[in-house]
Amino acid sequence: MPHAPDLSGRALDDRYELHALIGEGAFGRVYEGRDRRLERPVAVKVIKPWWAEDPEWVATFEREARMLARVSDPGIVQIYDVGHAPEGVYYVSELVDGENLASRLARGPVPAWEACAVAAQLCRALAAAHAEQIVHRDVKPGNVLLSAEGRVKIGDFGVARLAEGSTDGGASIVGTPRYMAPEQGRGWPTTPATDVYAVGVVLYEMLAGRPPFTGDSAVELALRHLEEPPPPLPVRLPPSLVDITLRALAKDPADRYRDGAEMAEALIEARRASAAGRRARLAPARHRVAAPPPARSLVGAGAITELRSGEATPARFGTATPGAALPVRAAATAAAVAPPAPRRPVPAARPPRRTAPDRPVPPRSEERPDATRHAPAMTRRRNVNPSARRRAAAALGTVILLLVAMAVAAVVLAAPARTRVPRLTGLSRAAAASVARRARLAVAFSHSYSTTAPAGVAIAQRPRAGGRIAPGTRVHVVLSLGAAPVTLPSLAGQSAADAQRSLASLGLHPRVRDVAAPGVTPGTVTAQAPSRHTVPAGSTVTLSVAEVPRWRSLTSFDGASSGVFRIIGQRWRISYSMGFQGTCTWIFFCDGPTARVINAATGQPVSGFGLNDSSGQTETLTTGPGAYEIKVTPGGDTARWSMHVEDWY
Repeated sequence: MPHAPDLSGRALDDRYELHALIGEGAFGRVYEGRDRRLERPVAVKVIKPWWAEDPEWVATFEREARMLARVSDPGIVQIYDVGHAPEGVYYVSELVDGENLASRLARGPVPAWEACAVAAQLCRALAAAHAEQIVHRDVKPGNVLLSAEGRVKIGDFGVARLAEGSTDGGASIVGTPRYMAPEQGRGWPTTPATDVYAVGVVLYEMLAGRPPFTGDSAVELALRHLEEPPPPLPVRLPPSLVDITLRALAKDPADRYRDGAEMAEALIEARRASAAGRRARLAPARHRVAAPPPARSLVGAGAITELRSGEATPARFGTATPGAALPVRAAATAAAVAPPAPRRPVPAARPPRRTAPDRPVPPRSEERPDATRHAPAMTRRRNVNPSARRRAAAALGTVILLLVAMAVAAVVLAAPARTRVPRLTGLSRAAAASVARRARLAVAFSHSYSTTAPAGVAIAQRPRAGGRIAPGTRVHVVLSLGAAPVTLPSLAGQSAADAQRSLASLGLHPRVRDVAAPGVTPGTVTAQAPSRHTVPAGSTVTLSVAEVPRWRSLTSFDGASSGVFRIIGQRWRISYSMGFQGTCTWIFFCDGPTARVINAATGQPVSGFGLNDSSGQTETLTTGPGAYEIKVTPGGDTARWSMHVEDWY
């Protein structure tokens, strides 16, 4: 039986590059890739080799691509191309940047109305498929993609069937038991209500943090979906959302929503009603009475009225009754009835002139005036010539100015030549040297650390700019070396948060890189780069941090033996799928092969299990690190099986 190789690093039809394996289903493997012709990222699903040998399965694969191409909706992963290559049959679709809902649920329940929004988008996408008479039949968190922009997309229509009631015939039951509707588990025809049930299971899991039914086998899960009511949801959830979930989980398809469109409408209406209720509860707060203005005083005719908190208190005419609220116009009225201040009369004639206090009062007509005094005799008139004197003074001043100008010129001409010191700070080394050379000055450079200027920039000079010095004088310029180097501490063994705070306090930039570190507490720093003792200020330091353990693909096989593989983590698991051919009527009556897990070092078996539980089963082992091998013993029935080993670290 052919082996399903990892095709990472290849290019299908010399066009579609396969970069990394990002998912695997029953039919094929999904790779993150790139379309060389259109230069865009894509997802490429390649059918597994053993299915490619079966023409019926190849036809199913091609039908999946055609059905996806028929439905054009933002909530359904868009298909771009389908083709045949030497590596296998494949189809190309859009690459959704984000995570699937299963990864999100691994971190715990989803808030109620966020879960409602996710379910509503999911139902809208399914409604587009239902309008084309397509039933997905495998709605589960692993097929619900949450894009980085918050959009919900559903993919993997690999088990979809036309909704006219067609099934696979015989006893084949297709789907995931944990999310399978009762009629799907019985092998009855599927309808859009079948997808509604699966959405109800997904919504229940988002709200409660767990699916409504669990079991150790597909048979137990099928019986619980058929017979048991779902456990009660947490009481804190909105009643309308609980009612929608329980209706979607009705055992009878006729009691559920008819299709995705009807359930989407119910979810949107519930969210709209909740938002309206919140607005109604907050509405009274918008009509609160505004706070009264600050206290102020009105003055009028000797009466002062203070207005404070809506009350008026006359300060002189008595106290107003509280709450009586003396109006503002009352103060104006008080001012109007009060008698106005007296005004000084305007004299009809000009008042008599007032004499200075130190001058005698003029005598009245009846008083005798003083005797007349005689002025002194004039001196002899001298004969002078003012014009001649002015000419002589001007000539003398001119001579003096000429002498001063000559003296200044002699001093200036005798002094040595001087040049102005240019500003060199803020310039690079080359620019500072050029400016100094044009000013006929020499320059000498030194260096110093600085936190304010980048390396190579002048931060100081001597002599200062603006002074005058003799040409050829040396100007000393200090160039910045940048910030002083930082001593890098050893951060291995610290938590990532503490290490980042330490680096930030030193002015360094931490960058976290998650790495697999078996046996190390998640979130612990295992290494740092650079590892030298000092680093330049502002450097970026990469911290290798132990990531949370997760399942990592190790090997796959479909023959009688896996060969020896090595386990690193404390536990590991085997996922297997099996298809019966002809003699298996239903999952109750299957006689399949068995598997044994053998310690390669000792040759002793450490575990064994049967492959009778059909596809999608997992066997988890806690043997710890070591080398192991899986050997399969065929059963009495003709069957195909494949196994995939994953390590937890």
